[in-house]
Amino acid sequence: MRNYDFRLLTKDDLSLLRRWFNTAHVRAWWPDADRQIAHITDDMKNPNINMHIVGLSHIPFAFVSDFDAGTSGRTEFTDLPVGTRAMETFVGDADFLGPGHATGFIEAWVRKLRLKSTLVAVGPNTTDTRAIAIYRQAGFHNRRLAPTRDGKLVQVMTHL
Repeated sequence: MRNYDFRLLTKDDLSLLRRWFNTAHVRAWWPDADRQIAHITDDMKNPNINMHIVGLSHIPFAFVSDFDAGTSGRTEFTDLPVGTRAMETFVGDADFLGPGHATGFIEAWVRKLRLKSTLVAVGPNTTDTRAIAIYRQAGFHNRRLAPTRDGKLVQVMTHL
């Protein structure tokens, strides 16, 4: 098991995130870097959203955020029990794609979330088969297909 580190996102990390949002593998699912950075900057003011940079040996390579599914306003999570944490993540540094890092840090992050929450949920786009496979490897199970506010279909998955 690798020892991943998670540090709180700060404004100093926005340039790193911008660089990651402009890479092809991230841009495919998180388009428009300016919009994403603006959204994250707003979310940094919300005490109900936790955002972290993921590192391995203090080398940053991914982003993860978690939030209360019930108060998020995200329609795909409305049926989940009170206290469920939902999470979003991506590997930003392409050098960390492939050797199991995504599964590894997701498993580690879920262990942290489960200390205070009985259920953790994700909602990858149904066409993002790579993310769905990674979440399954990390212990998530399909719950249901659900539309988002903007009409996209996501695969809601939960980790019990």
